Amino acid sequence: MAIFKSNPDKTIQRDIDSATANRDRLSMKLADCDQTIARNAAAAKESALSGDDAGLDAAEASLRAAQDRATTLKTALTEMNQRLADLERAKEEAADKKLRAETAAEIDRLIGKLTEVGTEFNETAVRLSEHTARAVPLVFDALGLDKFVATCRAEVPSALELVTTLLRAHADAVIAGTAPATLPRGEDQHVPAPAQAATEPHFAYRTVKPKPAFKGYVRT
Repeated sequence: MAIFKSNPDKTIQRDIDSATANRDRLSMKLADCDQTIARNAAAAKESALSGDDAGLDAAEASLRAAQDRATTLKTALTEMNQRLADLERAKEEAADKKLRAETAAEIDRLIGKLTEVGTEFNETAVRLSEHTARAVPLVFDALGLDKFVATCRAEVPSALELVTTLLRAHADAVIAGTAPATLPRGEDQHVPAPAQAATEPHFAYRTVKPKPAFKGYVRT
C-alpha cells in the first residue's frame, strides 16, 4: 500500500486560507450585529418616548441579546486574528528554514567542487614540477616558474583546507540563523579592500623664521 505524505507548505497554507475565511465570516457577522444593536437601541428609545412599555421591554431584550452576541463575536474574532498571525509566522519560519537548508546545500556543493578541482590542481602541479625542475639546469628563466610551482604545491592544499573549513562553518551559521539565509549574487558580491598603509603627505613642514625688524629713515 502506498504511503502518501502531506506537503507541510500546502498544509499550512490550507490552514491560513481556512483561518482567513473564518476571520472574514466573523467580521461580517460582527458588522451585522452592530447594525442590529443600533436598530434595537433606536427602537428602545422610540418605545420609551412613546410610553410603549411592552415595546420597550422587547427592544431592550433584543438589544441585550445583540450586545451579548457582539461580545462573543469580538472574542472569537480576536482569537482568530491571533491564530492567523501564528500561522503566518509559522509559514515565514518554514520558508526561512527551507531557504537556509538550500543555501547550506549550495555551500556543500561549492566545497565539493573546490575539493575536486583542488585535487586535480595539486596533481597537475606535481607533474609540472617534475618538468620545471628538469628545465632549470637548461634555462635559467625556468627557475622562477619552478619556484612558483613549488609554492603552489606547498601552500594550495593548506589554503584549500582553510577555505573549506570556513565554508563549513558558514554553512553551520546559515542553518543556525546567525548568518544571512542567502548567498550574495552578482552585484551583491563585495570583497572588502585590504587596509592601506598611511602615506606621507606630498608637502613638508618648515619652520617659519621671523622677519627682521624694519628700520626706517629719520629726517633731520
